[in-house]
Amino acid sequence: MIDSVKTILDELNFTLNSDDYTLVEFFKENGYCVIPKSDLVSENIDELRKIVDSLIKKESWRGGWEGKEEYMKYKKVFQPGTNRLGNLFNKDKVFRKLLCEENILKIAYAILGDDVKIGALDMREPKKGAGSQDLHMDWIPKKTVNEKAQNIVAFIFLDEANENNGPMRVVPKTHTMTGWIDENLKDKSSHPDEIFFNIAESSIVLMNANLWHSGTVNVSGNRRRVLFLDIRRREIPQLLNQRIYLDETTQGKLTDIEKYLLGVGENDTIFEDRVHTAGNVYRKQFKTNDFVKNH
Repeated sequence: MIDSVKTILDELNFTLNSDDYTLVEFFKENGYCVIPKSDLVSENIDELRKIVDSLIKKESWRGGWEGKEEYMKYKKVFQPGTNRLGNLFNKDKVFRKLLCEENILKIAYAILGDDVKIGALDMREPKKGAGSQDLHMDWIPKKTVNEKAQNIVAFIFLDEANENNGPMRVVPKTHTMTGWIDENLKDKSSHPDEIFFNIAESSIVLMNANLWHSGTVNVSGNRRRVLFLDIRRREIPQLLNQRIYLDETTQGKLTDIEKYLLGVGENDTIFEDRVHTAGNVYRKQFKTNDFVKNH
């Protein structure tokens, strides 16, 4: 019976080793860690790229609309200058393979505990001359410095990222901060401690969703397709409510492991929220729509 992440790890014969624990300790201290190469991603990268490009062409300006339906009513592009895709678990079986990526599951288990679920798989690609974002957070701020991590994001790189094609940047150790960035940083365009990821295809960056981070401008126009997987403690509503956004056909094809990880099993709590994002909380608190340009 699949009733915890531990039972999934046992079923798949995934065991944390000394290298994994080294990554976990680095993650706890710095708010992120890097998996230099995922065998699962590498084995499927051609198919992942092919399906991503097909969806970009098919969905056009509507790409990434799931959870942002208010933009679609006015035929507004959600994030100009980027290709976006959302709700990917519902769009091809190759994306569902990533639910059982070994490195992600092991580190999520070590950081978040035995009771987690996955709430979305999206894609973002900056176009030439675009992609720059203010530093931001992907989760609601901590109330206390010692508050446990609630949300991890796994960035899965389908292309090499470097200084020319809009690399991801982070500000290490900011995951321990309390309050929104606005309450701690006047100029969100840069930070003296920020670092940029020059990273190979098939790599994964695992990040505490409270860490300050952003995309940067793609000056070359070279491809930089990145999938991002949202992982949360099970008692928290998902980024996208998978009971709503996975159609019946897809749900009928899921394995027991996939049902558990996506929170759509018979015994899973049913949440009413269609979408649960830090951005929604931010906009209510600050009475602004500025946050949307970063997501």
